[in-house]
Amino acid sequence: MKRIISAILCALFTLAAFVGCQTNVSDETTAKPDSETTEITEPVETVDVGFEIENDIAERKNEFSGETLTILANSGFWPADDIYREEDSDDPVSSAIFTRNNRLEETYEYKINVINDANADVTIQNAFKSGIKDYDVAVYCASEACPAAATNIFMDLTTVPTLDLGKHYWDQGLFDGLSIDGKLFYVTGDISTKANQGTFLCMFNKKVAADHDIANLYDMVRNGTWTIDAMYSICKEIGYSDDGNSKVGVEDFYPIALQYEIYLALYYGQGGHIARKDSDNLPMLDLNTEKNMSVIDNIYKTTCTDNLAIDAHDHLDFANANGLFASTAAFKDDRALFYFTNAGNIPGLRDMNSDFGVLPNPKYDEKQKDYASYVYHGVSLYMIPVMASSRSEFIGFALETMAYESHKTITPAYYDVTLLSKSQRDADSYEMMDIAFRNRVWDLGYFAKWGGVDDRLTAQIKKGTKSFAGFCKSAEKAAQKALNEYIDAYKQVSG
Repeated sequence: MKRIISAILCALFTLAAFVGCQTNVSDETTAKPDSETTEITEPVETVDVGFEIENDIAERKNEFSGETLTILANSGFWPADDIYREEDSDDPVSSAIFTRNNRLEETYEYKINVINDANADVTIQNAFKSGIKDYDVAVYCASEACPAAATNIFMDLTTVPTLDLGKHYWDQGLFDGLSIDGKLFYVTGDISTKANQGTFLCMFNKKVAADHDIANLYDMVRNGTWTIDAMYSICKEIGYSDDGNSKVGVEDFYPIALQYEIYLALYYGQGGHIARKDSDNLPMLDLNTEKNMSVIDNIYKTTCTDNLAIDAHDHLDFANANGLFASTAAFKDDRALFYFTNAGNIPGLRDMNSDFGVLPNPKYDEKQKDYASYVYHGVSLYMIPVMASSRSEFIGFALETMAYESHKTITPAYYDVTLLSKSQRDADSYEMMDIAFRNRVWDLGYFAKWGGVDDRLTAQIKKGTKSFAGFCKSAEKAAQKALNEYIDAYKQVSG
């Protein structure tokens, strides 16, 4: 499917009209940043003339009058809690959810009924075995959904006539990464804030950048020169420094602040993979390659040498005592230039004194075409159970209109809240975040977790490539066995 530039840029261009001329990072920080950025008090609703609902869908807007879309939603780990609100709220995202649902009811004349379930994946499996048709849609974590694709529980969404998965409000990377045999069993995009929350980004502290005369990082992204080597060079130049006691400790200055998941963020950012597709569009392992070894070497050099990085998971005692990760504290206290985390954690930075910017993860080299973003396995995916196939035209219509209306209301509100910093909006960071969100990597090997290969890879990255051959031999054996079982199960149910 053709990747289409997200119309969030429409909102960005509207922002630019308010913000006026943009300055570089150093100028924003050194030249009285509070007075250089114009405050925007309301989130911008996306005006998306080029991507209106297709005429045939618009003409059917009253065809399903009086219908109710029943959604089984995960309420446990990484809950799908962004579908329904009982009443309006001062919180912009909650208000946008309420507004979207009102529009759906008023414009398309159907209602949404959400059934929350901490074990939604088990409930839908039991419903499948019993032939229960109570649920039109299931929404739960990708790590639970992806393994289930081999069990024939969900419909192939490419066969639903009222779904247009080529529209930009659906994540365009899903088909490339998670389809099996040309079939796609799950979707996400503007319909859910969870994919955005689970996307890992690189923040930078503008005060620290200005203090060290760091070049304009936004322009590096735009010019394609924001690479892992470029980041390493910056970090080596500014270096580590202790707090005066001549001992390496949690209160020192580190160029990079990170948490355990970031090793995979840097791995996928450089084009690393666990699995790819063969000529039949079936998954195959793609772990033991020279490219992946080079990617891991880059990560190890940048994060595990010369005290260039502080890993929060090496200092959990600090987190237990202080209520936040050591990496977060370092970034908020101006003791780190770069800070890697998922977008869902960015609002927690709003009380820091210094301003910050957002970047996508660095590329492998300048020849790499696109930036690439790691997305956490807890994000929500939307599926249509096969038991609801007789209602698939309505369900597809409902999901399509939900996604479209979410694009106009919820996504702009989410961008606005996420990038709220000292009551200011950074138009450059809107652009950067959009780049990251448009280039998520959906690796079935990661989400299906064959043989625990995802966790084993993360641990291996921290060790470097000296033991990589042994790791691959062991990890691939377990992963290949699980993958073979996955494919065999899929072939049995798909005929």
